[in-house]
Amino acid sequence: MRLIVLALAAALTGLTSPLLAQQANVFAQAEIDSAPACGKGRGIEDGTVQLCTCKATTFKRFVWGSGPYSGHSDVCTAARHAGVIGEDGGALAVVGRPGQKSYEGSDANGISTKRWGLFQSSFDVMPALVAGQAAAADAPVLACTGFSADAAPFTCACPEGSDAGGSVWGSGPYTGDSDLCRAAVHAGAIPATGGKIKVTAAPGQDAYEGSSQNGVTSSRWGSYGQSFEVAAVGGGVIAMQGTCSTMPADAESLVCVCAENAPVSKSVWGSGPYTADSDICTAARHAGVVDAAGGSVTAIRLKGLDAYAGSSANGVTTSKWGSFEQSITFDRN
Repeated sequence: MRLIVLALAAALTGLTSPLLAQQANVFAQAEIDSAPACGKGRGIEDGTVQLCTCKATTFKRFVWGSGPYSGHSDVCTAARHAGVIGEDGGALAVVGRPGQKSYEGSDANGISTKRWGLFQSSFDVMPALVAGQAAAADAPVLACTGFSADAAPFTCACPEGSDAGGSVWGSGPYTGDSDLCRAAVHAGAIPATGGKIKVTAAPGQDAYEGSSQNGVTSSRWGSYGQSFEVAAVGGGVIAMQGTCSTMPADAESLVCVCAENAPVSKSVWGSGPYTADSDICTAARHAGVVDAAGGSVTAIRLKGLDAYAGSSANGVTTSKWGSFEQSITFDRN
C-alpha cells in the first residue's frame, strides 16, 4: 500500500496541503494532540485536508451520503459510519471533495445516513496516523471513499454489499463522481461480497453509456471532466520479454513492451475496458497509456461486458462489439 506523508505547514485550524494519496494521512503526535474539534464538512475546498478530533459522544447527528458525504453533514458521525474512528472517537483527516449530483444513505458501524440530492460541496474522512507508526508494509488498506484524480492510482477496500448503494454513471471508464465500489462490481473487478480494488484515473469523456452487468445497472451521462477505471487487486503478474501481443489466457495481469512506432492498425474492440483478444499496444495507444515512442505497459484482466463501444482517441479508432467473456484495462501508475 502506498503511504504518502502530508506535510502540514499551515495552522491546524485552517486548511492544509493538497491531498496526495487516498491511503493515509500522517501527522506528528504534537499536531494530533492540539487538533481542533471536528464540526461540519462545509467549506473545505476540493483536494485539501483538515485535521480534527472527535469525542466519544458525538455520533448521533445528521449525515447525508455514504462517502463522500454532503458538506452539511456532521464530520464525527460520518467518520463513525465510515469506520475511520471507533466508539471512543479520535483524530481523523477530513478531505474536501467536489459537490455531488446525489448522495445515497446507508447503514454501517451502527450509524444510519440519509439520502440527499445536489449539494455544492462534499468531504471524505480518513484516519490520521502518527508519524513513525504508519509506514508498516502490512498496514491495512483503507475503505474506499470518493475518487480523486490527484490521489490516483490508489488501492482501497470495498465492503460486503458493494452492489448496492451509490450511483454509477458509465460502463468503464466511469464518471469521477461515481461510487467506487458499485462501479467495481459493475466492472467485474470484485463480487458483491467486496474485496480490494485498484483505482486509476482516466480522461474525462464526452459521453458515458449506461449498462446492466454483474447485478449492477449504471446510468447514462453526458460530458464529465474526470473518469476512473477499476481493477481487482491480487492477481499474479506475468513478465513478458519482447513486444506485446494479446492477453495470455492464464494471466490476471501482464507487463510487456510496446515498440517505438508500433503499428496501430491492429484489431481493438471497446473504449476501455477492451475485449481481452484486442491488440494490447493498439489499445494502449487508444487509452493514452503509451504514445508513438512506445514503452512498458501493464494490462489487467477484468470480467467480460455485455457490449463494447468503439471510439476514436489518440489517433486510434476502435470497433464496437457485443458480449465477450473477458476484458482488459491498463494500470496507469
